[in-house]
Amino acid sequence: MLKDVRIRSIICDSRNRLWISTYGENSLVRYDGGNVVKFTTADGLPSERIKAVYECSDGSVLVACTGGAAVIRDDKVEKVYDESCGIDNTEILTVCEGENNDIIVGSDGDGIYVISGGSVRHLGIDSGLGSEVVMRIKKDLTRDIYWIVTSNSIAFMDNNYKVTTVMNFPYSNNFDLYENSRGDMWILSSNGLYVVPVEQMLANGEIKPVYYGRDNGLSCITTSNSYSALTGEGDLFIAGTTGVVKVNIEKPLEDVEDIKLSIPYLESDGEVIYPDANGVFRVPADSLKLTVNSFVYNYSLVNPQVTYQLEGFDSSSMTIKRSDLAPIDYTNLNGGTYRFTIRISDSLGNNSNELSVKIVKNKKLYEQVWFRIGLLLFIAALIGLAALLYIRHRTKAFLKKEKENKMLIREMVEAFAKVIDMKDKYTNGHSTRVAEYTAMLTRELGYDEETVEKYYNIALLHDIGKVGVPPEVLNKPGKLTETEFNIIKSHSALGYNALKDISIMPELAVGAGAHHERPDGKGYPKGAKSDEIPRVAQIIAVADTFDAMYSDRPYRKRMNFDKAVSIVREVRGTQLMEDVVDAFLRLVEKGEFRADDDKGGGSTDDIDNIRKKHRKR
Repeated sequence: MLKDVRIRSIICDSRNRLWISTYGENSLVRYDGGNVVKFTTADGLPSERIKAVYECSDGSVLVACTGGAAVIRDDKVEKVYDESCGIDNTEILTVCEGENNDIIVGSDGDGIYVISGGSVRHLGIDSGLGSEVVMRIKKDLTRDIYWIVTSNSIAFMDNNYKVTTVMNFPYSNNFDLYENSRGDMWILSSNGLYVVPVEQMLANGEIKPVYYGRDNGLSCITTSNSYSALTGEGDLFIAGTTGVVKVNIEKPLEDVEDIKLSIPYLESDGEVIYPDANGVFRVPADSLKLTVNSFVYNYSLVNPQVTYQLEGFDSSSMTIKRSDLAPIDYTNLNGGTYRFTIRISDSLGNNSNELSVKIVKNKKLYEQVWFRIGLLLFIAALIGLAALLYIRHRTKAFLKKEKENKMLIREMVEAFAKVIDMKDKYTNGHSTRVAEYTAMLTRELGYDEETVEKYYNIALLHDIGKVGVPPEVLNKPGKLTETEFNIIKSHSALGYNALKDISIMPELAVGAGAHHERPDGKGYPKGAKSDEIPRVAQIIAVADTFDAMYSDRPYRKRMNFDKAVSIVREVRGTQLMEDVVDAFLRLVEKGEFRADDDKGGGSTDDIDNIRKKHRKR
């Protein structure tokens, strides 16, 4: 029945029935275990030129043929879609079931028609196709997309029928495609087979396919617009130009496991080196150029990938085709142990064979461990010595600069202190004495010398605010009015404001602003209590109080030493901080604070009586 008949495709359905598409009076033949059923124009097919069939999920069969697309259901031609339905080009090459029982039709020159119910939608170049000659439409059930092969491109289409052409596929004349279980797409083309991961195609970026042609053992190439068959075991029977080619897409096309690898010898500056009894290549220390001679013995048309690397020298491996393999040169290798590895694999990297050899290059004197350790120790000693000398120099310069800065600060502060004392004619030398007493008390309280120095400078300027008090008030001989007394008291706040912005020693302002505060909260200007008073101000307060009593004034001689000490003791905890007073008393017991010319005289009156006598004058 089929003798001398042109057969376009043979497709097996889910019931193992063969559907044979022909050009001729037999049209479409179904073979089922000896039973033959024919579908012809007499049964309603639009022509005798049948291209292919497609089995739908509901058991119906779609037929691609000249004259349109037909639907066979229950062995009857149920419907034909042709020009009357809106299909302008009825030379149909491929059919496929779409979403919601839609029918997708690929034409020979007018793109794709999507038949949905009673409507027809057209997809052409404007819709994203690279060509309107559509040779294959295949549904991808895993990703819910459709693969499209046109006369010059490969594309995919989503379930909304949006077309995306794969832009960077390297070959345009392709016929069909099949995916294996590893996600590799095998593409049948007019010059061989291309294999590329599906994800690369969907990403639509750079594509790096593996190519198989006649050099890899293909006896022929795919026939244009033919239909091949894929078994469940992965055997793909390709309809070829001179026969049928069987390729298993689940297995590597190239078997490289039996290919022999060899590295029989090396060359060192032209001299041949063979491995020793342990298989180790030993290279002289003075070798400048080392050549590795590796061989891949291949007696077939297979051209596997060869990857090699000299571990310990190469930062990465190099991969080439076996046909490009040549002796590999390395120059100026350091002494040490290396491993040269050569590996062959099939084009997809799924099968491999490997050989590795050990190479030992003797070390030169300067490469020996003991030499390097000694050299490192010597260099470390030199660096250490240089660092020590540099640190000493820098430290000396730093200490000198620090000393100069401290001297500058001390001289500036003392100069300001003299200006303060010049302002108040009754307290000449008061600022310096208070600073000296403050230093003595700070040291007795256990502070370090840096703090002693700092508190000394702060105390020198504790009365700097008096510069802002009018002379007629500051030096008034008689009784002060309440307003005048408040003006005198303002010197604390004036001093604080004058010094608060000096960043080199921020605490200068603290001594000036708080030395008249009292532990009982009756001081000024803020009425701070006990620990609310800055420490330096607590110490200055004791020194200031003592000097106010134990110094000569124009209107009186200094107070009796013991009397002044007793008054300081009496105001312990109220006017003055207890621990600072205790430190003061300890120093008194050690013989401190008493003036060299003090022979026991001096006033024994209370401060209030002295002031009253002065005001009566």
